[in-house]
Amino acid sequence: MILSCPAKTFLLGEYVALDGGPSLLVSTAPRFQLTIRNRGEAQTQMPWHPSSPAGVLSDRHRDELEPWSFEFNDPYSGKGGLGASSAQFALLYSFLNDWTSPVDLHALLREYRDCAWNGNGSPPSGADVVAQLTGGVTWYDGRTFTAERLKWPFQEIGFTLIRTGVKLATHEHLREGALAPHSTLRTIVLEARKAFETADEMRLIEAVNAGALVLRQSGLTASTTTDLLDQMRDNHELFWAAKGCGAMGADVVMALHARSRGEDVVRWAKGRGLEVCGSLETLTSGLEVLQEGRQGEHA
Repeated sequence: MILSCPAKTFLLGEYVALDGGPSLLVSTAPRFQLTIRNRGEAQTQMPWHPSSPAGVLSDRHRDELEPWSFEFNDPYSGKGGLGASSAQFALLYSFLNDWTSPVDLHALLREYRDCAWNGNGSPPSGADVVAQLTGGVTWYDGRTFTAERLKWPFQEIGFTLIRTGVKLATHEHLREGALAPHSTLRTIVLEARKAFETADEMRLIEAVNAGALVLRQSGLTASTTTDLLDQMRDNHELFWAAKGCGAMGADVVMALHARSRGEDVVRWAKGRGLEVCGSLETLTSGLEVLQEGRQGEHA
């Protein structure tokens, strides 16, 4: 059996989600894959770190997983920022549960928090896991444990994800107890949701720029990301909005721009030695079963 899920990036709400608030995420290809085979007599090592969320989960289900071997494919080669760790958990959790039925988000997130949080600092929101199972543009509300897949309704706006080259361990950042102006950021996330509902392009652009500004003023943007955002702001004809994504906005910057200028953005990034790791054109679905075994067995 091969299970697959996308990479994830927070459009808005990564710090709001920590307090149970709403968030918007995009799911892009290339996709992560987990291949499950009959183990036979061979002794195999799990493809995740023992202390990672997937490592803790697999240890809790040691007997159940004993007959199987696992191979995890990370198309981003461990560079970080796009959800490899949460993908491992999402895919293993799906294997252990009925992946053919709608997921119980409350149960999923309860187990994820148990596996991912040691009690210090802020617990992870789990919004990234939800997005990787839902796919596309995901609206997630952590207070009601509801997720909704939205369409990208903007005819003129495209987005490009640019890797900064900096890697920040999210769990270490959360352990420090990141503080953010949740009420202000929540209002901005809700504004972005209204932009999606009304296909209001300017409203989305203003929400993303406002979110970036609040995070910057709150000291929640890495200096390397700030430098990159300043360069984008200076080139306002190409970039309509830009924001660092995830913990301290350190790993990935999302840029909004005219759909027709995606190739210009790619050239701009490459000219600065930066890697493009996703775009509107690579927006993709959530959990997929790529291969199933026959007669009740997993291939």
